[in-house]
Amino acid sequence: MAAHDQRFAPPRRGGGPRSARASRGRRGAAAIFAFVARATQQLSTFVITLLAARFLTPADYGVYALGIVFVTLIQTLSYTGFYHFIVTAREDDRAVEATSFWLLAALSVAASALLALAAPQIAAVLHAPELCRVLQLLALVQPVAGLGAWYSAVLLRRQQVNRHFQIMFWQNALALVGGVLLLWWWQSLLALVAFRWLRVLSAQLLYTLLTPIRPGRGFDPALAWQALRYSGGLYGSRFLNFLQLYAGDLLLGLMFTTAEAGLYRFGNRIAGGAVEVVQQPMSSFALTQLGAAARQDRDLSALIARFAGTVAVLTGGVAATVIVFAPVLMTEVFNPAYAAGIGVTYAMAMRAVFGLGGLLLEPALAAQHKTRLGMMFNLVFALATVLAAALAAPFGLAVLAWSQAGTGLLGTAAALWLLRREGIAIGAALRALWRALGLVLGYGLALALVWPELQAGFGTGLVGLGLGLAAAAALGAVTLLLGWRLRVVSLSAFSG
Repeated sequence: MAAHDQRFAPPRRGGGPRSARASRGRRGAAAIFAFVARATQQLSTFVITLLAARFLTPADYGVYALGIVFVTLIQTLSYTGFYHFIVTAREDDRAVEATSFWLLAALSVAASALLALAAPQIAAVLHAPELCRVLQLLALVQPVAGLGAWYSAVLLRRQQVNRHFQIMFWQNALALVGGVLLLWWWQSLLALVAFRWLRVLSAQLLYTLLTPIRPGRGFDPALAWQALRYSGGLYGSRFLNFLQLYAGDLLLGLMFTTAEAGLYRFGNRIAGGAVEVVQQPMSSFALTQLGAAARQDRDLSALIARFAGTVAVLTGGVAATVIVFAPVLMTEVFNPAYAAGIGVTYAMAMRAVFGLGGLLLEPALAAQHKTRLGMMFNLVFALATVLAAALAAPFGLAVLAWSQAGTGLLGTAAALWLLRREGIAIGAALRALWRALGLVLGYGLALALVWPELQAGFGTGLVGLGLGLAAAAALGAVTLLLGWRLRVVSLSAFSG
């Protein structure tokens, strides 16, 4: 396996205190850049969502949102299963990389073809004729996205993390700039589709230009069978997790109009998208670090506690910020028609906090190659989520959203219990979660007291909103510093 990237290598002995400080500084800078690079993907999507709410109606955004639900399923399958196998398998690098390439390629092409063929029927069932063309256009580019997933996993396996993060950063920067320009000049549903194409194609161009990695021609049937057995549980688990996350969208598409689906998806995207800016990078870091620890037969308990506290502070802080600022954003910045989704936004922000258990459970079980257990866990809570959504949907968007938040909380309690049952001590993780909760509540209360004062003095225009966000950033920095001093937030979590 390739050597560790030098920016993450430990300091050499004999270099003295200055050398050690410089090495720690480089590792800290690399960790920050890794987090920023990963966060830019969610950030770019979040910004485009905000612009879409400015220029498009809830009905148009609802069509795109329903299309993305199905594409997300394909993308989820590309970044799990075989992807995890590439990162964690102990077999020879060349054999793993070449065999997994053909497996990922077949999966992406088959799933994309199935979606394109099913697009007319999906559009008819959801009573959205425009959805057919959107689904077919999005499906066309998904095989290229699958190739990007393979490149990403290979870079992580080779521990070329700096190159991986550089490509990720520039890909998302290009997609963000291009997406903003597309929506600004071409205020239509197809501009969002073009944004998706731009993100996928720019990633593949960067992987081709900036890495010497190329798909191998070899294929090992025995290794492929091993990859399939390993990945089966993860694919089942992710599909069930997909149902948990998007059952509400699909039920609204079936029972109501695309406008209502758009309101629900927008509220979900505002809260969930903001939280994913921190959760998705941390989930990837957790997979990499827990996978490395499992390969070295190290105890996972300390790592679980490290990620529990850090992710809880970050997620809770972002969720509190969304809850405080959402009313002003809904009424002053976006199309006023989206204000009807404010209740969904609150519920989805809390759902992101309540659902932290799954974010800890999946990488832990994947690292231990217990993916089928994860699938059974997700099966139970997928059924509970779908049932809750079906019962709550007739009572309106807000009730539906809060039902999803409630099942997320139950899922976290069960995930922690399952970690303990599998021999991972969770005492330190529970203490970290309680301390993180206290820090987040303090941050949210302080922001809720400061923001009305700023509104009274400076209004809700650009100046007032800018000062409010600056206050949130300052309070957030203080909260993170306190979390670090109390050993709730760990800088070591920001790498991998």
